[in-house]
Amino acid sequence: MGGRISEYTVQQVMERVDMPALIGEYTRLERRGEEWWGCCPFHTEKTPSFSVVPSKGMYYCFGCHEGGSAIDFVKNMEKLSFPEAVLFLAKHAGVEVIYSGNQSIQEEDTSLKDQFIDLYTRVAGSYHYCLTSTVEGKFALDYILNRGITMDTIQKFQLGYSPANRYWLRKFLRSKNYSDGFLNDSGLFSKKYPEISFFSNRLMFPITDRQGKTVAFGGRLLEGDGPKYVNSGDLLQYQKGKTLYGFHLARQNIRKAKSVIFCEGYMDVLAYHQCGLGHAVAPLGTALTHDQIKLVQPFVEEIYLSFDSDRAGRAATLKAILMCRQLDIPVRIISLKGGKDPAEIMVNFGADILTNFVNGAKIDGDYLLSFLATEHQIDTPEGKTKAALAFFPYIDALKSDIQRESWLTRLCQVLNLNIEAVKKDFSNRVAAESRVQSHGQEVKDAKPLQIRLNAELRSVLAVVANLDTYGLMRSSLSPEDFEDPVARELFIILEECYREESVLHGSVLAKCSNEQLKSLVARVITSGEYSDNHEKVIEDSIRHIKRNSLERKRSRLLNKIRQLSSTATTYEEQRLLEELISEKMNIDFELDSKDAR
Repeated sequence: MGGRISEYTVQQVMERVDMPALIGEYTRLERRGEEWWGCCPFHTEKTPSFSVVPSKGMYYCFGCHEGGSAIDFVKNMEKLSFPEAVLFLAKHAGVEVIYSGNQSIQEEDTSLKDQFIDLYTRVAGSYHYCLTSTVEGKFALDYILNRGITMDTIQKFQLGYSPANRYWLRKFLRSKNYSDGFLNDSGLFSKKYPEISFFSNRLMFPITDRQGKTVAFGGRLLEGDGPKYVNSGDLLQYQKGKTLYGFHLARQNIRKAKSVIFCEGYMDVLAYHQCGLGHAVAPLGTALTHDQIKLVQPFVEEIYLSFDSDRAGRAATLKAILMCRQLDIPVRIISLKGGKDPAEIMVNFGADILTNFVNGAKIDGDYLLSFLATEHQIDTPEGKTKAALAFFPYIDALKSDIQRESWLTRLCQVLNLNIEAVKKDFSNRVAAESRVQSHGQEVKDAKPLQIRLNAELRSVLAVVANLDTYGLMRSSLSPEDFEDPVARELFIILEECYREESVLHGSVLAKCSNEQLKSLVARVITSGEYSDNHEKVIEDSIRHIKRNSLERKRSRLLNKIRQLSSTATTYEEQRLLEELISEKMNIDFELDSKDAR
């Protein structure tokens, strides 16, 4: 491959590209005579001002004045160079690329990027075969089927299984004549030990581009120790912050529904799609990004968020609400009850109930006000002030003065406040925040945080001192398992670092907002206090924390069961009682199993 792309190729691309079909992948277009109209994919607008004229091979936006040919469109939308845009469109239109000197280039040889995409697509097929057609993969297939996922969904998403033999993939690909140098750069193998596959003994989730070609993988651990999920890092053909899991399959449904469901992970997407909610997608191991929202923005009038209800999930929801509102996109929050995730709701109650939760999603402002009412003591003047100040960033993100006025009024109704006083604090929030912070400092100085070195905190500190063991703790515990608030806070900090792929001592210290905790962590890191026999210490601590957590949960369930047993009269109450009893029996079984071990 070499030289310039010939003028003949460029001309053929310009003549053969179907511009409405091409641009229709990015924004909804409607035909009006010889022209097509829609909302501009380059800027935010509600009234269509973007025109496509196929007969002239041109597009133009009368709002932002962006215009040009199909090549210009792809350059600006996909952030490509001129040659890359031509190659992109040549593939789209089935045009053979010819370089100066009449050198014909086969499509799969046009770039290293295409070669990696071809490799990943082939590997995805091999993993899929291992899952669906081999004895070794049967336990992984049984797992996913037991989670309620059907064979149709498995086929649709091309789920797979990476064999436990970590040397298998290298040998297999060598037999297909792939070079060692190419495989070393592919991201499929360990950088330190290139013979070893990055993914092994995991349920595999292929991640695809817009055309449905595999560009990366996510892998879920089903047995043994290690992180619950591992994901491909950024690659030549893949940037996780600009990609959404399931987008290729969801795009037409998103366009039809004029909305999208952003959910937590792979299994959530599978469950939503299987229940007929095919407009669900998920970020890839990171918090939702501005680029990912922009990816769906041209197609949607509303965004639904379906993230976990734990602290990290609530923080992700708040951040996503603000980003969407800054792009002038309304948001609704899906709150699931009766199960920890969409897959569990699907199995326990069926597709109709999951659909009802989506249909009953709360508008974002009401969700935030309900949340703030539980976070702050809104029966006190100080609590009302803190809740109002926490709500102001949402008001700031709104693009309409009418929206701002309406939500300030709603805030006053919920907190029983005077509208003029609230508007005054909203306009002078720096001074208001300073007063609250000063008050908070006085409280802090009067009653400093008490850190007790109990068993829970010691266990998390041992992990901080040996960060490579966090995967072990993460796969076994969640924030709700910790009774000590300081231990829980430190565990959440570790989880935030993990999600940001920055599990480093410096990152942990940077997130410690409390000076006492930061000092304690710094001392543990530098002293070598937990260097001896730390793995056994951590394993024993995890078992201890999990047992205590299960016992606390069982105690709470017993109290609820006793209360409901004497009052349950309706069908819904009886069903809830049965669920509680079943959940309590599961905990009893788990505790008995731990005793047996």
